[in-house]
Amino acid sequence: MLFSYIFLQCSFMDHLPVALALCLLPFLLGWLAAYAFYNVGGLKGQINDLTTQNGALNTKVTSLNGELTDLRVQLTQRDAEIERLNDLLRKTKSDLIMAESERNALREQLANAGGGAASKVAKAAAVATILFAGTKYKTDDLKIVEGIGPKIADLLIKEGITTWKALSGTSPETLTGILQAAGPNFQIHNPGSWPHQARLADEGKWDELKALQDELSGGK
Repeated sequence: MLFSYIFLQCSFMDHLPVALALCLLPFLLGWLAAYAFYNVGGLKGQINDLTTQNGALNTKVTSLNGELTDLRVQLTQRDAEIERLNDLLRKTKSDLIMAESERNALREQLANAGGGAASKVAKAAAVATILFAGTKYKTDDLKIVEGIGPKIADLLIKEGITTWKALSGTSPETLTGILQAAGPNFQIHNPGSWPHQARLADEGKWDELKALQDELSGGK
């Protein structure tokens, strides 16, 4: 009997940790399940908050993109207006230079001919200037040719091409060579129609010149 009691005691003591573990296991599993449920709920709340914030940000980005598009349109319009004003300024400066030249020529002619020859001076001035397409040009002003501005006119004059007749007798290949030698800023121009335009101007065929220029873009 004594040995049987001792054996039972020893057997109980050996299985005590297992029994305790079995008792604690449901509690631990329940705690872990509750903790996981709590964390999942928190994460879902964070996801909902982030989704709401993302929607607000997307709306703001869309609004900013619309404002950016409007600003780009306004910038394009401003650039076009600036270019128009620059063209007007260049034309005004050219008109001023021509007016000053005409005034100086009249003063010189008046000084040489005397006050009694005023009518002859006025007539000479009228012959020396031409009103073409709303702009006054002096005879042999190379800028009357579509595609030739002040810088190109100066370049051609330096090359000895000083009159419409001289320009009309210069081949497009020669003109291209002059432009290419002057640098990249001049190489973009196409002088193919310049001799023909100059010939029409030299011959006084203003209607034909105007019709030709209406078909051209920058002399091309």
